[in-house]
Amino acid sequence: MYHDYYVVEYLKMPCMLMHDTFEDISEWPEYVEVIMNSGLIDSCVMLNMRGRILGQSEDEFSITKQEPAYLIEALSSPHEPRYKTLSISEQVYDVVINDGKHGLMLKNGVRYATVCRTSKALIVGLHKVNTSTDDASAAIMNIGDYLITKGM
Repeated sequence: MYHDYYVVEYLKMPCMLMHDTFEDISEWPEYVEVIMNSGLIDSCVMLNMRGRILGQSEDEFSITKQEPAYLIEALSSPHEPRYKTLSISEQVYDVVINDGKHGLMLKNGVRYATVCRTSKALIVGLHKVNTSTDDASAAIMNIGDYLITKGM
């Protein structure tokens, strides 16, 4: 069963007036925690557009310094998909869905991943095996949609 924005309901939204810059927002780990608490995602990382980690799940998930640039570039043009495969955590994934603007769905064997790009952040989540790809993607994309509405 699909619920619109069911993940965002639990989120304590940061007060943007309390922070001088985007990177000063201290609540990034809370956003990651909301995604992880969905029970649909194994690993998650949030990065700024320069590849700096803003928040990360507590597991061993890592992303190389080069991977964010390729993920951002893959989302730069809706009419000209640039990649058929992309790498996350040094694993090669096939591009299944690329909306060319905000979202990617990737697949490596039975493992899926969702990438959401906002104007200032990149959210990468690895789905739990045997979960609904739509629900797992929604856990990532709902946070991205919220950030977009807040100008991030």
